[in-house]
Amino acid sequence: MKGIASRFLDRLDRTGFGNVQIWDFSFRSLTREYAWLFFLKAVASHPVRTARGLRRYRRFVRARLDRAADYPRVVFISEEAAYIQKVRTPGAARPLLGLGFCLKPIDSENGLGSCPSGRANHNCVYLERGEAPPACADCSILEIGRFALGKGCPVYIMTSAKDIARDFMFPQMRSGLFPSAILLLCPFSVQAIIPPLLICGVDTLLISYAGGSCADYKQWLEADEGIKKERTTLDPEARKKIEAVLGQIGGGPPRRRQFRREGNVFFPE
Repeated sequence: MKGIASRFLDRLDRTGFGNVQIWDFSFRSLTREYAWLFFLKAVASHPVRTARGLRRYRRFVRARLDRAADYPRVVFISEEAAYIQKVRTPGAARPLLGLGFCLKPIDSENGLGSCPSGRANHNCVYLERGEAPPACADCSILEIGRFALGKGCPVYIMTSAKDIARDFMFPQMRSGLFPSAILLLCPFSVQAIIPPLLICGVDTLLISYAGGSCADYKQWLEADEGIKKERTTLDPEARKKIEAVLGQIGGGPPRRRQFRREGNVFFPE
């Protein structure tokens, strides 16, 4: 019976029934804490913004129903031109860079050791203290963190859906702290995160990993609980896109020298 239900919901997603493409994910999430947390703190607490965000989401789905079933590796929420204009606006908040913990190095890959800050957490020795031990030599978080520092962008190491809601989405709903973001995540997560982003009012560039990603809900749920044996990777296209978008940010204060941690988010100062 479970298999029949899953196939039915998957079909609804593929056809975009009701201009919605998260039927299966939503059904699987009904008993999960992250779903109820978002419902209580965002949906029930902000019904008007929720209705507005869901209208935007349905328009977004409707506009791409005749395209390929899989989302492209790079997705703008909203349109690319509008997003670029927003980050270029003088005085506008700099986009938050959200990087998955699964980008951290693991011991078995290059012989340099695993991440010195541990894996399934928000910690990073470079972001916290400016240090870069040998294990960090090929770490994407270090590479992107350095670029973000120069552009004055906050950085957030994403772990669980619950923490992402608490650290990033709810502060945006309360005070408009993060109106734009660049999030790096597995392709499986892309469709599921779009409605919350639109409800919270975050214009976002979503970039999917090139390798090591979660392939289904079971793997995603394990990673959400901190269990992720594979290391995710980025390809040159992703790096170029990040540099191109952040390269649009001009002017502003002098180059920052370090990050300051507030909660689980690192702010340049």
